[in-house]
Amino acid sequence: MTAGPPLDREVLRRKSAPLLLCERARAQPDSVAFRSKHLGRYRERRWCDYAALVAHTSRAFAALGLCRGDRVAIMGDACEEWGICDLAAQSLGAIVYGIYPTAAASEVEYQLRDGGAALFIAENQEYVDKILPFADRLRDLNWIVVIDDSAMFGYEHHKLRSYHALLAAAEEVDLAWLEQQAERIDPGAPAFIVYTSGTTGAPKGAVVTHGKHLAAAANIVEHYPILAQKAHRTVGYLPLCHVLGRDVATTLPLVSRLVPHFGEHSEDLATTLFETAPSVLFTVPRYLQKLAAHVLLGIHNSSGIKRRTAELAMKLARGHAQRRWSGESGFAQDALYRACRAGVFAPILNKLGFDRLELVICAGAPLPAQTMALWQMLGVNVVEMYGQTETAGGIICGQRGPFARPGDVGTAPLGWQVKLAGDGEVLVKSPDLFEAYWNNPEATRAIKGEDGWLRTGDIGEWCDGALRLVDRARDFIVTSGGKTISPSFIENILRTSPYVAEAIVFGDGRNYLTALIEIEAETVSDWARSHDVPYTGFTSLATNADVVRLIGAEIERANGELSRPEQIKDFRILPKALDPEEEGEPITPTRKVKRHLMYERFKTLVDAMYDDREQRLIAASAAV
Repeated sequence: MTAGPPLDREVLRRKSAPLLLCERARAQPDSVAFRSKHLGRYRERRWCDYAALVAHTSRAFAALGLCRGDRVAIMGDACEEWGICDLAAQSLGAIVYGIYPTAAASEVEYQLRDGGAALFIAENQEYVDKILPFADRLRDLNWIVVIDDSAMFGYEHHKLRSYHALLAAAEEVDLAWLEQQAERIDPGAPAFIVYTSGTTGAPKGAVVTHGKHLAAAANIVEHYPILAQKAHRTVGYLPLCHVLGRDVATTLPLVSRLVPHFGEHSEDLATTLFETAPSVLFTVPRYLQKLAAHVLLGIHNSSGIKRRTAELAMKLARGHAQRRWSGESGFAQDALYRACRAGVFAPILNKLGFDRLELVICAGAPLPAQTMALWQMLGVNVVEMYGQTETAGGIICGQRGPFARPGDVGTAPLGWQVKLAGDGEVLVKSPDLFEAYWNNPEATRAIKGEDGWLRTGDIGEWCDGALRLVDRARDFIVTSGGKTISPSFIENILRTSPYVAEAIVFGDGRNYLTALIEIEAETVSDWARSHDVPYTGFTSLATNADVVRLIGAEIERANGELSRPEQIKDFRILPKALDPEEEGEPITPTRKVKRHLMYERFKTLVDAMYDDREQRLIAASAAV
């Protein structure tokens, strides 16, 4: 069995991703780099194939006049062409950044202006349509290249070019040509920009250099050495414009033995997971929560004997998980759990494509402890890790497992320092952090101190040597009674309900807490059908009295886990689903809530939950 590439962060700091690609193509030309599904079949790409595709695309981009320092924006779902175009542009010294596929048109225009992209690469017609209305107003934009132009009949624009036509016109070049390009790259130069979510203002572009990114991402492999010990199948589905998505699809395969698989359609993740049966999966809490909801609903809707068997197995699994966390074991009890795992849980996991998973790493947002516990009860080794865009692809902390106790984000990787400021803010120091915010020195100074410590904006605390995240520093709620409360803690508990897609807690300066709830349309509609509740669409579901009672019961369940000041006293269901592609929507493309905008948008709903008679009486009495 071939060992993974050796990791030496000092060496990686002197290289780039295109150079590593060339090295892998020389050393392991016939090993599988990734697989992607086309026309119903998975196509295997070897390292030599991968390098040849990048070289050919690089030559085509050079023919367009792409130069060192130019910016290239890519918009589309995770696919093989995204990564190929990314590395091809980097090999010419260009700076790449992705735009979230769900970004509204105004956000697309803002990022193209802010980044000053000379080249915009669109996966297909959908993304071309987002840019054409204002393409002529972008002074820096020279070309729009579309990868899949099969649906683009009658499109005419002087900046528009077909990706495949460019490749057909470009001269064939070999690996030696690509190596020459890669060797000219300055490892200390910017490789890419990652735009933050922009929950409190316009998104900021974090600039990441070539060498620092490779060294930062290597800390994931060092923290989880299983990634380098043997070949592992994974699924590349996270947005590649996000630093974690880039890690999984592009960088980690270069420094480990991870083999990404790209499905044919991003919206059909369930099929991709089932077909590929990954052994390692990187994910975010929302996916684990949605899949957990499907599992629980499947159990609930099964026949009587199957449901009772599953419920008994879950009860036994809960005890087994608790014993495992506390380091206890009993031969008879462990044997009974293994029987439950084989007879009850394995078929469930098999239907999801989760039956061969050895490691699931969850990041991107806090993972509710109940969700993590459920997957571990089913026998899936879920651990949580914590990083930020500004850590350049590396992690700040990570649970090592196996089957780590939920509730913290683990320990810092080798060579990284983590400490808490006086107010509890998490501070990080490493030689491999992001460089600066693009065109925003003031924001850079605000987060990167002269002492070398990065201010994360997250509040944490140490628990038995591991870091536990409490909340964002600016997101605490202080009630009128002076109680300081973490809304995200409460929201995470609310989101563990299979019927809740999003929960937003309010109460700053108020007497009690309230919540706006976005229902999970799919699971709520399943519930409605099984209970003979009539509905015609999302709005009729959201306003149905039976659904309101259903969500009320879920709120009461959550309140049982909360202290009295943290409990939700009232709630309202949003009349529509939150759509990040809709202009002015109070949610980012990564579905992070813009709390201030959420209040402004649904102010009437929020204010209706508060009895302000006392305040009005005082105001009337104080009127002069």
